[in-house]
Amino acid sequence: MRKILLITLIFMSAISAFGQDSTKVKEPEFVNNYCLMNTDSTFTILPKENGTIKKHQNKVSKWTKIIGNVSTVAMAAGSIVGISAGSAGAVIDGMRTVSTAASVGQVADAANVLAGAEGMDIAFDGAHSEYVIPKDMKDINIVVKGEDNSQDPMELYRIVRFNSSKKDRRIQWMQMKPAIIGTEKAEKAGYIKFTAHKFGKQSYILTIPEKEIQPGEYGIFYFSIVSSLSIPVGTFSIQK
Repeated sequence: MRKILLITLIFMSAISAFGQDSTKVKEPEFVNNYCLMNTDSTFTILPKENGTIKKHQNKVSKWTKIIGNVSTVAMAAGSIVGISAGSAGAVIDGMRTVSTAASVGQVADAANVLAGAEGMDIAFDGAHSEYVIPKDMKDINIVVKGEDNSQDPMELYRIVRFNSSKKDRRIQWMQMKPAIIGTEKAEKAGYIKFTAHKFGKQSYILTIPEKEIQPGEYGIFYFSIVSSLSIPVGTFSIQK
């Protein structure tokens, strides 16, 4: 009886130890890096690029039709992006630069500035990202460490497949709600279906399933539903 009790205690201790180890999730070292999870659970930091907001190549943006004085622009900006994270002046300046072309970083003072890029192209110089996904990788798992992971990641991130040429890579920016991601409309527009979950104590894991993976140039956008202080864009290539 004593022997049976001892074996039971050892078995329970082993289960307990295993359970504790399984909860120790390794997260990326730094906040706001896009990190590809390798097959051995190590991370590779994806390159970040700054895009420029330009007129859509095949469609005249509605922003080019907004004419008049500064107050008109301010009203348009306020109705779409709000002024929750900055002064009216910051939003007006953001709309001025969006109506021509500007670095994504330069217009990031405006509240949720990507909303102001609706219908515009966000372009990146060069035909390819510096990083190519390993060919033996199936699902693509990207881990992003934040200040915390209390928000719904589907509201915070978009993964896109660029329209690429020898000169640049582009995506026409659209404010697609999470429920639309994965639809035929989103797919045709270049918005990739993915899943997103909490990862560790303060990270998210974004997964592109194998069936969604096609050769091409990709980008990962972050935007806050409240404000955008920075818009880091991670890029990668998938080759045949």
